[in-house]
Amino acid sequence: MSDHEPHDTSAGDAISRFVLTRRAWLARAAGVGAAAGLLGPRAVLAQGTPKRGGTLRVATVDKPVNMDPGYAQLYSSLQIYQNVYNKLAYVDEAGQFIPGLAKSWKQENDKTWLFELVDNAVFHNGEPFTAQDVVFTFTRLLDAKNKLPMRIFFSPVEGVEAVGQYQARFHLAKPFGPLLAMLTQATEIVNEKALKEKDPKLVPIGTGPYRFVEWVKDDHVTLERWDKYFRPGRPYIDRIIFHAPADDTVRLTGLQTGRFNWIQTVPPQRIPELERGRDPKASPGRPYLPFFLMLNASKPPFSDRRLRQAIAWAIDRAEIVKLVYFGSHVPTAEPTPETSPWATGVNAHKGGPDVARAKQLLSEAGAGGGLTLTYLVKSQVPVLVKTGEILREQFKKVGITLDVQPMESGQYFESLVGKKFDIAGAWWSVTVDPDMFYSPLQHSTSPWNFSGFKSEEADRRIDAFRFTTNPAARKKMYPDLVRWFQEEGSLIVFSNEIQRYWMKPNVYGSVPLPSLELRFEESWIG
Repeated sequence: MSDHEPHDTSAGDAISRFVLTRRAWLARAAGVGAAAGLLGPRAVLAQGTPKRGGTLRVATVDKPVNMDPGYAQLYSSLQIYQNVYNKLAYVDEAGQFIPGLAKSWKQENDKTWLFELVDNAVFHNGEPFTAQDVVFTFTRLLDAKNKLPMRIFFSPVEGVEAVGQYQARFHLAKPFGPLLAMLTQATEIVNEKALKEKDPKLVPIGTGPYRFVEWVKDDHVTLERWDKYFRPGRPYIDRIIFHAPADDTVRLTGLQTGRFNWIQTVPPQRIPELERGRDPKASPGRPYLPFFLMLNASKPPFSDRRLRQAIAWAIDRAEIVKLVYFGSHVPTAEPTPETSPWATGVNAHKGGPDVARAKQLLSEAGAGGGLTLTYLVKSQVPVLVKTGEILREQFKKVGITLDVQPMESGQYFESLVGKKFDIAGAWWSVTVDPDMFYSPLQHSTSPWNFSGFKSEEADRRIDAFRFTTNPAARKKMYPDLVRWFQEEGSLIVFSNEIQRYWMKPNVYGSVPLPSLELRFEESWIG
């Protein structure tokens, strides 16, 4: 969710001697490199000399719910507390691994990784950061009794040990291809004393560039510059105030009137007009974010594979992108963007939509007389509401009635967890490794498997992909994995959003990241 780089995984002594630094990992992990044709790391920052001071007034898409990085599952919470905490490593805008609280790392053998830690980080409660904090964070995460959602990502990790004050060793039960990629996700390092002093759901305490000041529910969250941050000179901005206006139009109006100086999204239909002006300005655009439909396969009607396939054949991706997203998305059938080295071009429903085929599948499944379905969507994401309205018209052609049900974020999430839906509109960050899409969303043991799709074959395929460490072997396996899940159809990807942010002309250093992380460590106001 922020910054690092790739390398080549040779065997034997070469691995044990290899220390992962910024450029090395890219050369290694062929499938996890920079996207071709995109701006390189920090390219957007070369716009004058950064200045200290000022307040960044941010308008995001949704309100936070829980600030504990161990339990928080909603992006609306993550995008705030990721500025309060640090992770061991990050991924930057080009998909490269860069250091965080770990300044370097090496793979000692197939089952052991050693991380060299920074020695000058301080938690916001005054506690010095050491290897014991890494041990505590991952012991907490791996303990099944805690039921932390991120545990599914680290099932191969047996434990973490402190080697002195500033080294941490990860022990694996088996080789684990995407370990580094997983460490860039919601694995913020926490302090045991801090968790006991304050409720982490309400008061986050980390080592990050900004410290938590206040959370006024349903209004704003305020962060302030942490003057003991371990990276000299960072951050530049004194204060960040996060707001979550009701919709894109309110956000854009707030930016134009000066209420905000940075916003996360604008109405898609306004993009061509905004691109012609200078105020506001846009960050570089990158297709990082797959949008998809979740079909509830845990119960009828979508426990029947034929009905899931009927939906897949009924969808007109190009029409959705044209009528809803106005060029801010590209149609696709796979989660990895076409600019990614992982992109396959696989589409099991090439040539769709196919109304006749969809009707035939409905008839074979005993639903030839018609079907009535619900479509759940967060009301705070109007493009997905509009997507539902377009789907309603598309589905009419095959005899399906679709009831579009927008709802508030918390209710939406509860409905997903409780499997109280037929179809839900959603999006997900794939970041630097496709395992981050399939393991959480399709593995039977994952708390994020909201579609309820469970299959021994699915688990076998996902596990084979994630427990293979050779990059070339994983790259060869991936197209079959994509096609198999397309043919099962519990998740139907329809587009990839070209992610970009909008800001006043004097705001610099803000670029979309593959992880969708909103880190303002490098941002500054001119």
